[in-house]
Amino acid sequence: MPKYRIQLKQGKRTIVEHGEFKSVTHALDFYNTLSTMRVTEILRVEFEAPDLLIPIDDMNYKSLFKGFVKNEDSRVSKQIILHNIKLSKDENDIYQKIKDCVEIGGLNVDSIYCSLFKV
Repeated sequence: MPKYRIQLKQGKRTIVEHGEFKSVTHALDFYNTLSTMRVTEILRVEFEAPDLLIPIDDMNYKSLFKGFVKNEDSRVSKQIILHNIKLSKDENDIYQKIKDCVEIGGLNVDSIYCSLFKV
């Protein structure tokens, strides 16, 4: 059975649940029938890490990277936030990986601007 991540909201409270359901329709029906909270998002879990040891927090990283990426033709931009960046990585490494892996509305990333590292 597929695994799903279900986000529920009511008032100021947001809860994220995980479950195995026959389909998105079944997950939605399940929560709408049993809960007063509103289902705001259902995502299918495509990857779930096996039970591995989580690395200890040795504080050996740059804590935050923020930047805006842009597609020049459409002038569409999007904010990118990354946490716990390896010390061996710099803005050029991040920019190259963004160009290789990230899209904005199905369009390629042409530029990055307004980047910030928090150590």
